[in-house]
Amino acid sequence: MSGVLGTAGLAGFSSESLAQVAGVPEDPGDIYYVTKQSENKYQIIDTSDVDGGLITGDSQAENVFQYAFDQIGSEGGAVIASGDTFEFEGPATMGDNTMLVGQRKTRFIASQTGTTESILPTEQQGETVPAGHDLIRIRGDNTVVSGIEFDGNGTQQANQAIQADNADGVVITNNRTVNGFQMAISFTRCTDVAVVGNEIVDPNWYGITSRAAPAGSNLDLRQSSDIIIANNRVSGMKFNNIAPYNARNFTVFGNVVFDGGHSLIACSPSQQGAIVGNVCRDLNSFAPDPGGEAGIEIEYKRTHLTEDIAGTPRGRSYDITITGNQVNNCPVGVISRTVAGPNQEPETARQERAPYSFTITGNTVSNCSDAGIRIRSGEDGVVATNTVRSSGVNMEIVGEFTSGIEEGMNVTR
Repeated sequence: MSGVLGTAGLAGFSSESLAQVAGVPEDPGDIYYVTKQSENKYQIIDTSDVDGGLITGDSQAENVFQYAFDQIGSEGGAVIASGDTFEFEGPATMGDNTMLVGQRKTRFIASQTGTTESILPTEQQGETVPAGHDLIRIRGDNTVVSGIEFDGNGTQQANQAIQADNADGVVITNNRTVNGFQMAISFTRCTDVAVVGNEIVDPNWYGITSRAAPAGSNLDLRQSSDIIIANNRVSGMKFNNIAPYNARNFTVFGNVVFDGGHSLIACSPSQQGAIVGNVCRDLNSFAPDPGGEAGIEIEYKRTHLTEDIAGTPRGRSYDITITGNQVNNCPVGVISRTVAGPNQEPETARQERAPYSFTITGNTVSNCSDAGIRIRSGEDGVVATNTVRSSGVNMEIVGEFTSGIEEGMNVTR
């Protein structure tokens, strides 16, 4: 035991006895209960041991949770965090078949690791900003993270509250992230992902995204597929609130998103997805791309592509359905556009890399200062049966860079 704990950074821990935890189902898999006793002093209770298997000692929170994760066997199990505040100085990594479950008032707090240059400084963010670290990394299949408040502690770059990579079967539900993180919840190279019922307040860059921090890393912009992003409340972004970039076979539905800096919901680029029944409001545009920022966006953007995807069909947005959404008080309600890369001619890119085969129907758009629905570039799309009112230009379809756009039965006021 001492050798294992020493490897985990927990050499000061010792075993004691504790009565078996009541109410655990018969043979539920490995279950470990982690509780904080005092500053840097924790207990890990092995509930499968008839004597309780209590381990106690001093360490950092990430080492304690990492030890618990590493004890989960091949049949799977759960790590249950008590309703305490756990201060992390680095990430903990989950493997296959593992659940991480918080209780009422469970909080994970990140630490500052240094400073880094800010991207596009603002009055609120100077040339440098605090950098941090990830809290939970998912690196295994069939995983769940639920019921935890993640606190970025003011750190704004190079970190995520939850980051899943190269995993199949990821569920992230009923968590809350506050006070920082470059990306609050991110997933890269994943399949079968469900991000449901989370609240996200004031991350630095993105709320829920298939990007990764830091931007430009070997994880960033790697394609994911079979994604559900539903019933989340996301506010206070510098860039996008919800951003399924390089995503295939996805749905974004029933979310409430507001107070963003770029488009509130953006697929850039993505394929075969549905954006349905969301409420998007109050976008304060920050460093806008051509055509302005929108409540909902379909986009081709060269800088969002890795080299293996650029120039292939997966490098463009197509077969996107946008329906039944409520958009209010944004520069643009719904936009389809092309943003060229550094070595691309903007007009050529708009003609050759436009989103295509999209459907924009049954949405209600109001009080959008520049345009209600704006198609800056696009092919073979349908824009119909929408209600647009009190916007700068209710409907704008740019003929030079669009073709095959079917428009009808829209109501404008």
